Amino acid sequence: PSYKAVTDIDAAIEEIRRIGSSRGQFGFDIDGAVVKVDDFAQRELLGSTSKFPKWAVAYKYPPEEKVTKLLDIEVAVGRTGVLTPTAIFEPVQLAGTTVSRAVLHNQDFIDEKGIAIGDDIVVRKAGEIIPEVVAVASHNSENTWKLPGVCPSCGTAVVKEEGEVAVRCPNIQCPAQLIRNLIHFSSRSAMDIDGLGKAMVEQLVKQDLIHSPADLYELKADEIAVLDRMGKKSANNLIKAIEKSKQNDLSKLIFALGIHEVGEKAAVLLAQK
Repeated sequence: PSYKAVTDIDAAIEEIRRIGSSRGQFGFDIDGAVVKVDDFAQRELLGSTSKFPKWAVAYKYPPEEKVTKLLDIEVAVGRTGVLTPTAIFEPVQLAGTTVSRAVLHNQDFIDEKGIAIGDDIVVRKAGEIIPEVVAVASHNSENTWKLPGVCPSCGTAVVKEEGEVAVRCPNIQCPAQLIRNLIHFSSRSAMDIDGLGKAMVEQLVKQDLIHSPADLYELKADEIAVLDRMGKKSANNLIKAIEKSKQNDLSKLIFALGIHEVGEKAAVLLAQK
């Protein structure tokens, strides 16, 4: 909606500030302003790399920050057993969307900021995309929130290994870990089992039909057909997709097993050897 030609850097900085102060008046979200050399001959002299021109530079505005109240902290158990806390707060409008949740990473992060339920917290969107808690604006409790001593999914005592910030559930039969392991196992970059999404995995575990990835290969179509939103055709298609996954490269299987520290590249190297 507006651009301005200037002749020196001070005027350019002033224009950047003016655009920044009127960000909220545009009919779209912006995260910065771009300063360009407008003389084509000078552009030619300055040149460009394979990715960006040397005759233009972007100035990024600091992310918008809002204060809101922390209502609760939820704990999720990940694929490798790591307990991850998530802040639940009163909804706020940030960078064009309403947000009410943000990951709190680990206990060290919470201790560093002294976060407790009931506190007024400062939130923003990192890179204008991912909500994050920046700081505590005001403490309404003396006690910093602590991760539970037992897994919220299976009740097993959690552990913290030396040199790691993560707190883990060591129970490999933990239902939450099993579900996430199976979702990972069937994902596109792993065994690529079409039709085996989160909802289906949760049903199979809930119905006590699978207890490990190996159990997928023992499933029968008639066992699947009776599940919610399934029928004979869908069940047969899923069985075919599971059978098809047997043709995958060994590296896909190694990656699908979800071994700690074994990613896609490491899986390929291990398979080659």
